[in-house]
Amino acid sequence: MQRDRKSSGANPVRNKATEQIRSHPVRMMTPMTQQKRAGENWPPDEGQVISFKSGDGWETSVLKEVRWGLVWRDFILDDGRVIPEIKISGCPQPPAWRDPSEVTKVEREVWEERLASMAQAGLDPREREQSFWAELNQYLAYTYLRFKKTAHRPSDAERRPDEFPERIKEVKSIVTGRLSELLEMKSGVQERESAAYSLGRLKDLETTLQTGAPQAQRRSTR
Repeated sequence: MQRDRKSSGANPVRNKATEQIRSHPVRMMTPMTQQKRAGENWPPDEGQVISFKSGDGWETSVLKEVRWGLVWRDFILDDGRVIPEIKISGCPQPPAWRDPSEVTKVEREVWEERLASMAQAGLDPREREQSFWAELNQYLAYTYLRFKKTAHRPSDAERRPDEFPERIKEVKSIVTGRLSELLEMKSGVQERESAAYSLGRLKDLETTLQTGAPQAQRRSTR
């Protein structure tokens, strides 16, 4: 991931608030008022207490860092949770997204290897706000946008975590359709090879997740 680096100086008031949040997580029905509105010094500073949508309510936590993913920015919290930018209070609308063409081949392949490793390790992508959930969301959205060739934005950051099997099938269908178009045109060799490779990685990921699903379900019910 690419990291947004913003320094934040020592602040006694902020440090005290940080300790309070760490000791007493807060859940609210409405978002905390932001001192920094959209477009003004966005994203927030590392170490700042931020408000974000989680489930049906709002929570506050300490921001550890901000990273660019394949599509959008993820906000990494002090407790390790990963929150997409769109769920952060004060996020500019619409939030900034990367164009798929900005993602390099090396970056994409590293991302795919990391997903494969997490799937093989038996991690459950349905565990909301965890790294596997966040990275799979980004990868499916990126692959969709890369081969769909449309301005439509999939709302992957808002989807339920138990929808991953259907979403993988949906993205596979998009890639398969684009691959068929390229084969009919008998051109675009590089894109054709890339589409075939991505389709293979999606199938591998789907198979690994299906194999590990029973084990992940047993672990989550303990």
